[in-house]
Amino acid sequence: MMHLLTRIRTNYYLKIMARFLEKRAKRYLLGGGLYLLKAPVPETIDSVVGIEKILIIRPNFRLGNALISTPVIDALRERFPSATIDYLATDKTLPLLQQRPVDNFYLLSRTAILRPWQCVTLCRRLRDQRYDLAVQVSGGSTSGLIVTRLIGARYSMGSRKDDQRLYNIEVDAKSSHAYDFIVSLTRPLGVVCRNRPLLQLTVQERYQAMEKIQQLIGLHSNHLSDSGFIAIFVGGHQKKRWPLAFWLTLIDNLEAHRIRYIVFLGPEEFRLLAPIEQRLMSSMYGYLCPPLPIRHFAAVLERARLLVTPDSGPMHLAAALDVATISLIRQKKSLAFVPREAYDTTLWRPEVSTVVEAILANVDRQNTTVLEQTAAVIG
Repeated sequence: MMHLLTRIRTNYYLKIMARFLEKRAKRYLLGGGLYLLKAPVPETIDSVVGIEKILIIRPNFRLGNALISTPVIDALRERFPSATIDYLATDKTLPLLQQRPVDNFYLLSRTAILRPWQCVTLCRRLRDQRYDLAVQVSGGSTSGLIVTRLIGARYSMGSRKDDQRLYNIEVDAKSSHAYDFIVSLTRPLGVVCRNRPLLQLTVQERYQAMEKIQQLIGLHSNHLSDSGFIAIFVGGHQKKRWPLAFWLTLIDNLEAHRIRYIVFLGPEEFRLLAPIEQRLMSSMYGYLCPPLPIRHFAAVLERARLLVTPDSGPMHLAAALDVATISLIRQKKSLAFVPREAYDTTLWRPEVSTVVEAILANVDRQNTTVLEQTAAVIG
């Protein structure tokens, strides 16, 4: 069974077919559920009372989607400081949510695709918790909406969609960017919500990351200035990917400019391992990082000067860690997800030379900032 799931996940055509069938099944299930269940009674966040148990619902397997939802946790914790806050996540995204102010996690596994009774058992467990408030984080998640309706919470909260009422507390959370959607969703709570993902690392994770970087680069110093590097993430889903020739040319250019860099491969990029590894064998400035657990990878990424990446989960990891990004975008819909702080750069279908120019400009800007801060301290 796991072999079948792996084949589906790594084969482009099988993945497209599986996603089509999954969406069709959810649509029928949702349509039947909405037909049988009556519409929720309209409420406002100030009218609900006795909120002691809250469930945040985001059962999605993509790392980026889980990270985007993280500011909701802190917003709810600030508004309801004494409430129990639980989170429905997946076994894949759970590590990214650890260290956040959540009391209990409930997990959905990929095996539930072939074992639907696992979903039934999970919904029963959630229903037995008798939640006061269920918060559906994503505006377009059919599975999240189905769970929200099935667990029987006293109140439900989510984004308004069309003219059909789906939640007690409905929020007009339409926005042009995914990060702004989260801010709009939490606005009725009356608290400040960060418009950027959140990730909290431990001291031990940071120490292990420094050890890994020194192991890769061969340094024997704990100073960040001695281990600064550019992170290159080769990965992404389907049409968001860039061809092998692009990455090899970028590697050659980084070598020519004597820029230290570390290459990270996505879990579905194993076919690119051999040619990239071969190219880096003669490298003077580049290193290939072996696969790491997601939190270990995040801790290593936190030490990078910037990340060059397609639209991907690591792009949102960098945003959560306040690491500068150079986002390589091929599809217009990706523009609604790119980090957009002053130090972030978005490049639309760029040539390699454009990417190198952006890297050099970003490094120069960081160096200038360090010099200015040093002068201010001395002055």
